[in-house]
Amino acid sequence: MSVIVISSTGLVATAGTIGVVDYFAGDLPSIESLQSTKLNQTTRILDRNGTLIEALYHENRTVVPLSKISVKLQRATIDTEDRTFYSNSGVDYRRMAIAIVYNLTHHSSALGGSTITQQVVKNDVLDTEEAQSRTINRKFRELLLAEEMERRYSKAQILELYLNSINYGSGAYGAEAAAQTYFQVSASDLTWAQASFLAGLPQAPSDYDVFGTPDQVAAAKFRWRGVLDGIVKMGDLTRPETDAMFNSDLISKMIAARKAQPAQHNPLTAHFVDYVVKYITQRYGAKALYEGGLRITTTLDLPTQAVADKWVKSGVGTYAKRGVNTGAMLVMNPADGEILAMVGSADYNNAAIRGQINLTGVDPLGWRGVGSSFKVYTYAAALQAGLVTPATLLNDEAGVIGGHTFNDWDGKHEGWITLRTALAQSRNLPALWTYGSEGGARVVSFMHNLGVTAVIENPDGVATTLGHDPLSMAEHLAAYSAFDNGGYRITRHPVLRVTDADGKVLEAFDANAGRVQVVSPELGYLMTDLLRGPVKLSLGGSLAARPVAGKSGTTEAYTGSIFIGYTPNLAVAASLMHIDAGATCNSGYAYLATNFPPSGWQCPTSVLFGENVGNAVWKPFLEEYYSSHPWPAMWTAPPGVVTRQVCTYDGGYIVTGGYNEIFLKGAGEPSFPCGANPHPGAEPYKPPAASPSPAASPSPTPH
Repeated sequence: MSVIVISSTGLVATAGTIGVVDYFAGDLPSIESLQSTKLNQTTRILDRNGTLIEALYHENRTVVPLSKISVKLQRATIDTEDRTFYSNSGVDYRRMAIAIVYNLTHHSSALGGSTITQQVVKNDVLDTEEAQSRTINRKFRELLLAEEMERRYSKAQILELYLNSINYGSGAYGAEAAAQTYFQVSASDLTWAQASFLAGLPQAPSDYDVFGTPDQVAAAKFRWRGVLDGIVKMGDLTRPETDAMFNSDLISKMIAARKAQPAQHNPLTAHFVDYVVKYITQRYGAKALYEGGLRITTTLDLPTQAVADKWVKSGVGTYAKRGVNTGAMLVMNPADGEILAMVGSADYNNAAIRGQINLTGVDPLGWRGVGSSFKVYTYAAALQAGLVTPATLLNDEAGVIGGHTFNDWDGKHEGWITLRTALAQSRNLPALWTYGSEGGARVVSFMHNLGVTAVIENPDGVATTLGHDPLSMAEHLAAYSAFDNGGYRITRHPVLRVTDADGKVLEAFDANAGRVQVVSPELGYLMTDLLRGPVKLSLGGSLAARPVAGKSGTTEAYTGSIFIGYTPNLAVAASLMHIDAGATCNSGYAYLATNFPPSGWQCPTSVLFGENVGNAVWKPFLEEYYSSHPWPAMWTAPPGVVTRQVCTYDGGYIVTGGYNEIFLKGAGEPSFPCGANPHPGAEPYKPPAASPSPAASPSPTPH
């Protein structure tokens, strides 16, 4: 009878235990939902060559399999946190009892009794509020869940979860992030000294801050000594070995390496990172960006970025006495819009110049006037419509247009000059007359078709061609690129590839996607040939014989002059200006703003032409870039571009005695002979005198 009672009691107890376990562990997550790849992970932004630019995270973590975590760290962790890990059932009741007695007798909670499995339950299973509570119910649930976890998961799985989830301090979660943060190595490459140091941190990561106060450093070192003693006790290392480690310069090297590392938000790339963050957030959301472990391979080339930043800063220094305090540069691949370098200001961290606003135009606040570089749209639209040719004579004589008087930068008039000369010299009057004769609607439509989205304040006003309307530097450069790439509209693009934490490709840049031809290759070549003129005239030197095209832009009162152009494989825009943090212009040249109220944004400098920007920033950037890259071949004329001989009198065709000019075949070629289309006030045409026939040689005198 007693046997039956005992057996029945045992069955009831067993059934009760099963019921209790089911009650507390019924909502234990599946192994799939607890897999380490589901933990919050660090997103990494890389340049196009795979070099890390910046890491973004709420918890700095890179999940790796147990096989890629040093066995030394595994052993040091077990020796320190849970010496019976491989033999206990998830709860070490003996250790827990000792801890309870110790804490009661010492009126503290200094001695912990939690196993590694219990810590995984606390960190990854219980919600934050429950994990932090100190109720008996919470502790009982933790114990039952730990034992249930041991039944469901292997020791290797539990250890992998622990080593990938635990907080090691200094923002590092998990072994891989900790190894990189403290030692700049992978978790698989940790030495015993490094592993033993890391193993002690999870107990109190904020107290053992080796990068903190002297007291925190001392506490970290004391904790490390304790860990090493435990490893010796467990037989994994000998006392002489641990003494040598403890007396090494490990900690001083850590501190020195930390000080040598760049700031988290490196000012060299900060504007570009801000742009990428905005791009990724809009496409995938903030949670994916900061917790998803994305790998974002960008278009940026860090060496090119460094060169661009160098020359922007140099230009600011060169013209500081003229009031310049900041500048910007954007470098793109003209074929597809890949951003190779982006310098949004001269100093990202300088609030006095509004340094965090991106002046390359990806931030609407950074849009600026572009000066005479706008004239390119005026001439290109007229050339496309067949209204002019490069040889057409334009009016640089009359300064009164529509009742308004206009002057050029030098106060001079050159009479009637060819379009090619007018563009090379950036003469204002020829551009104003051309804009007025073709109509602003044609020019603005042409510009918008190239991808510039700016709203033009007064498209009917001829002064629009002088470029006072704010345009995005990025859109302006992309529009110029269409002349370079065969006539295709492009848009700026910052990302080559995005993969998630599992390696799945979320997006990959397709350079051919959405390619739309907006101008003919022939017009693009013609504009490129014309734009070689300003480079030869204004920059000259080493660039004169190179495949380089570009145009200067000088804004009213010199508030932000620009030089913009391209080679066959590089498109570059650079600008210098003065910007103040407040509403007041403090450059010292506010009196130059005669047609607008000066402010911190529209702040005049002393005389600063676009050509100054070209020579101080744009040209030296190209020279340094191509000192380590091969120069591309010269552009090749497409079949629709023809060479004809024309005369200087009126741009008409001539058989001999003229000069060679290129034209768009068909409607773009000169349709009249030399002398048939004189400009107003021209002297009557006089054909060039025929070359005299060579005199007949006398007959030889017989001897």
